[in-house]
Amino acid sequence: MSADDGSRWPSFDGHTPLSGRDPVLLAVFAVAALALVARLAFLGQRVAHQDEARVAYWAYRYMESGVYWYRPIVHGPFLTLVNARVFSLFGTTDFTMRVVVAVLGGLLPLSALLFRERLRDAEIVALSLVLAANPLLLYYSRFYRNDVLLAGFMLVAFGLFVRTVDTREPAYLYAGTAALALAFTTKENALVYLVAWVGAAALLLDRRLLVDRVRREGLSDRLADRGRRAVGGLRRWGLRFALAFVEFFAIFVFFYAPRGEGAVPEPTLGATLADPTLLPALVGEATLGTWDAFVEQWGGGNEESYLSAAESLWPALETGGLVLVGLAVVGFLLDRYAGDRPRAAVAFAAYWGFASALGYPVIVDNPFPWEVIHVVVPLAVPAAVGLAALARLGWAGLAGRDRPVERSTVTGAAAALLVLVAAAQVGATAYDTSFVDSQNPDNDLVQYAQSSSEMKPLLRDVRETIRANEGTDVLFYGDDPDFDGDELYAPNPPSHDTPTAGDGWYERLPFLWYFEAADATIDSANESAAVRRRIRDGERPPVVVAFGSTTACSEEYDNAADIDEFMTGYERHEVDRFLYESGCVLSGVVIYTDETGSGQA
Repeated sequence: MSADDGSRWPSFDGHTPLSGRDPVLLAVFAVAALALVARLAFLGQRVAHQDEARVAYWAYRYMESGVYWYRPIVHGPFLTLVNARVFSLFGTTDFTMRVVVAVLGGLLPLSALLFRERLRDAEIVALSLVLAANPLLLYYSRFYRNDVLLAGFMLVAFGLFVRTVDTREPAYLYAGTAALALAFTTKENALVYLVAWVGAAALLLDRRLLVDRVRREGLSDRLADRGRRAVGGLRRWGLRFALAFVEFFAIFVFFYAPRGEGAVPEPTLGATLADPTLLPALVGEATLGTWDAFVEQWGGGNEESYLSAAESLWPALETGGLVLVGLAVVGFLLDRYAGDRPRAAVAFAAYWGFASALGYPVIVDNPFPWEVIHVVVPLAVPAAVGLAALARLGWAGLAGRDRPVERSTVTGAAAALLVLVAAAQVGATAYDTSFVDSQNPDNDLVQYAQSSSEMKPLLRDVRETIRANEGTDVLFYGDDPDFDGDELYAPNPPSHDTPTAGDGWYERLPFLWYFEAADATIDSANESAAVRRRIRDGERPPVVVAFGSTTACSEEYDNAADIDEFMTGYERHEVDRFLYESGCVLSGVVIYTDETGSGQA
């Protein structure tokens, strides 16, 4: 990737270095501001998805206990550690749960400025627009998951490394290394990015060698020359690369280090700070221990067929990324064949994105819609090239700058119309998927464990009731020994303190996040007689939760029908944990709230 790749191309609009008054700089900052507004608006309105509730619960527990160690089922430590601090400062709500992802996702359009030596001005603005408006990135920037963070950190790291090549400034190397390290603290998929990067670099090298062959330059001489240049670069930058290596592992170890006296792996970060001789053991646990845990959990990859995984991922990509993928193909082809020389950064991002599209059905254990984020983010770079080219063609044609006038007008009108249709489609889809139907089963970006937001007002009322009550606040009922899936009863409540939790935890999602955030005192029962005694003996909990009955499951299981006759004075509310009933995966839940005021308030 040579620094002059971009400068060999004439600018669409007179590329100049960015300054404080540069219109491109102002445009990108304006796009980022709008992206932030779109991500923060009504951020707490949607009820927590079960996956959001699961991870937020653990962040809350870490805030309370100070105990943490890496469990792959919760993915990397970044969100747990950062959100624990957010919760301690700003409280526990759906808004504060999602705000870190929303802010970082909203700032992602600023990464377009990192490519200012490689892209034309119009392409820089187009890249910021693509990153701001893509429906997938908008929806999942408003979702408490690691995927937008991982993809964003990796794009920023790539841009900073490109800036390092362009400017020869070590500061960009260190900043890029920090972004890369943070990406590894979000989710294990970061390893896949490195594989894609190696493959993209190999394709770039192959292309360069092919060009040399066409020019009849000796392959061995060119390889020897490139080898000498690489060795010279290592000599000049060896110390800086060594410092970057240390920086990466310092950040990695800091995040993955076990914390708190109750942590199972040893030593902990606190113990090491008190006794620095434990540092080698801490580094070993944070690196090799993390690797062993990762391989045990996720080492198998996709164990189903490639086509079934691809078919599961396609609807989300079609809904949220089809326009972007189409523009990426156009941009890649134009950059490769229509100019004097293809740009390495554009080709690299295209190879990276297309490889991810082909590779993710192989590596994902669960082909859920958020996985395609890792396809659309790298493809945003060639998509920006395609979008800017169409916009330029439309503007030039309609302005009559080319001859003959008739052809330029028709071509320009067609290009302008295509840009307008694409923009309208993306805008309408983004608005619909993120604001109108953000928990609709017909929305392909909504994963099935999204609970209904119709329960949101109820959960607010329950939270106020819990805060005003003394004694047991919530009583869960249900655990038929002959049925696997109705375990609301917890025989060992302390097992819920750290992941992975014991019985009676997963079935309580997403409600457990709301109850825990309200500091509820929770109890459970596996016999209807026990519920009756609690209510009739003057220990009325203000909230009782049980599964509802469903025709989707023919098996017998503990449900609200067992206790309905005891619930005099309670108001009965029926809500759904999932988008739809699926066999004996129980979705319907009944929440009873005491309307008599006779609890222990």
